[in-house]
Amino acid sequence: MMSLSFLALLMTPIYFVIPAMMLYFVVKLAVKHAIKELKDDRIL
Repeated sequence: MMSLSFLALLMTPIYFVIPAMMLYFVVKLAVKHAIKELKDDRIL
């Protein structure tokens, strides 16, 4: 029973960290492309 709770304690942050990192990279990439397009259109 102790090993199950220890495993849950290790896995819980992973369930939150992985989606947060994926969201961070998707937003970062979207902002990068948006800035590039605005520069191409000479808005920035």
